Amino acid sequence: MLSDIQPSTREERIRFERTIADVKGLGIRVDMAVIAGDLLKGRSGDEAFAWFLAARAAAPVARWYEIAGNHDRRSAANFDRYFSRPPAYGVRFGNALMLLLSDTLPSSATEISDASFQWWRRMVLENDDSILLTVSHGQLQGSGLLGSMFASRVIVDSGRFEEVLRQRPVSLWASGHSHLAHRLPGTFSCREELGGTCFINVSAIDAGLFGASESRLLIFSEGSSLLTIRSRDHDRGRFNEDLELVVTLPRPFVYPSGEPEVLPGP
Repeated sequence: MLSDIQPSTREERIRFERTIADVKGLGIRVDMAVIAGDLLKGRSGDEAFAWFLAARAAAPVARWYEIAGNHDRRSAANFDRYFSRPPAYGVRFGNALMLLLSDTLPSSATEISDASFQWWRRMVLENDDSILLTVSHGQLQGSGLLGSMFASRVIVDSGRFEEVLRQRPVSLWASGHSHLAHRLPGTFSCREELGGTCFINVSAIDAGLFGASESRLLIFSEGSSLLTIRSRDHDRGRFNEDLELVVTLPRPFVYPSGEPEVLPGP
């Protein structure tokens, strides 16, 4: 899981290319990659999208899923042409269900439409037999994450989501947008008042604040109710071993053979 690539110079593009090379050097096959928004800078043209797709294609990643961040919404016509996902959609893999919510407006704060919210709410309430994950660009106001202190980094009208979580929590809610290094306090938080939902910040590829280009590696293990989350420093080509996290899932993970299923949103 990665976020905030958004290069505006050749030097910044190299950071993403280095990230891809670093993942390739691990010698493992990654089942899926999720980008939590801001793939490119706002108002990017065809050349930038062509570069991005070519760079991404070199990664040993079986499947890519992405959402739009505020910068992507500023390139809406091109972004929607190259990435045709709906504003909200789901990915079911085994007994896990990941719900992805794009920004719908170019404002710095994350605007999620009421239609997307209503779809998310229905999916959460109707899939209580699944391990639930949510991905958004900004974070909930009540997430406890450091970035939630800033109005430009949160989801507008967060209370509607928080009310649902009090009834039916999700195991993990991941977001980007804050560009904070994983080592900083307030980049992981589990909130009992929101049903025990755990919130995690995914740092930026364009060199997060006080840190290097970082991403998170989520490891689901067959038959285990423990989700391991590792922090990868792509500039130095190493894991931040002291930043490893473990989230307890509500049930053991089961992944039968077959492709993940993409579920369209509203």
